Amino acid sequence: MIIVGLIILWKGSDLTVDAAKRLAKKFNISHAVLGLTLVSIGTSLPEIFTNVYVGLRVYSGAEVDGIAVGVILGSQITQITLILGTAALIGTMFARRHTFRREVPMLFIALGGLWLSALDGHVYPYEAFVLIVIYFGYLYYLNRYHQVANNIKLEIKEKKRKHINAPKQLALAVLGLALLIIGGKLVVDNAELVAQQFRVSQSLIAIVIIGPGAALPELTVAISGMRKKASGISLGALLGSNITDPMFSFGVGAIIAGYEFEEALLWFDMPFWLMATCIAVLFIWTGRRIGRKNKKEGLTLVGLFALFVILKLWLFL
Repeated sequence: MIIVGLIILWKGSDLTVDAAKRLAKKFNISHAVLGLTLVSIGTSLPEIFTNVYVGLRVYSGAEVDGIAVGVILGSQITQITLILGTAALIGTMFARRHTFRREVPMLFIALGGLWLSALDGHVYPYEAFVLIVIYFGYLYYLNRYHQVANNIKLEIKEKKRKHINAPKQLALAVLGLALLIIGGKLVVDNAELVAQQFRVSQSLIAIVIIGPGAALPELTVAISGMRKKASGISLGALLGSNITDPMFSFGVGAIIAGYEFEEALLWFDMPFWLMATCIAVLFIWTGRRIGRKNKKEGLTLVGLFALFVILKLWLFL
């Protein structure tokens, strides 16, 4: 049922993002806005809805905090190692200069912000609120940097608007959101049961199973972007998701009720995530690219994911 829930989450995010893209085209919303919102937030919808449902369960008295925390950590470690490494083995992703001035610093701010919030073993709603505010401040900066208003005017002048059935796309978006709610409930409820059945921590189930499953949309976007000769979208989706999830996806759940944060996650999982991020950034920095011309980079990242899973199961199972 966890796997079924992940599939429903994946399909729901696809429906919602595709419908939103068509509506954006219908109403002349620029690609800059789409990139700022739909690519980074859209691929994070499984993590967002899982966290919202967990937050509501925690608010009602259930002890399922570990699932929310584990989903975020598992998804981020999977993306920066397995998914980035796999994409690098398939094709080449190029990084522009502004990536190192903007996205890379925000990667470490997002990771550091989450770590500091959880340092006392509990993330309080006001701390989650600060994470969300910082994230929207980042989006505002991107909005100003890309001069979105000017881009909208240019696209209205240069592009012919295609006939798109707005009510149909709205209905598909609502259907996608409904699937996300159903999928999130299936994943959280059954992860809780599996943890009880095998007497392991909820965070372990979330990190090893749910997190990688929730990261599948990013893998799809990365491969699709390279296939369509738009590798910037591929790398941007992966880096953007590693900013969105720790600050926004996690924040919207924690702001509802607050989360307990296990000490092992604070001192093993998060340092491993930091190490993997540093290695991935170093690979991208050396040649302003990561990809097939140097397969050792992709293999190293995939190997890091395998090492993480082995250590996690060996130390905490």
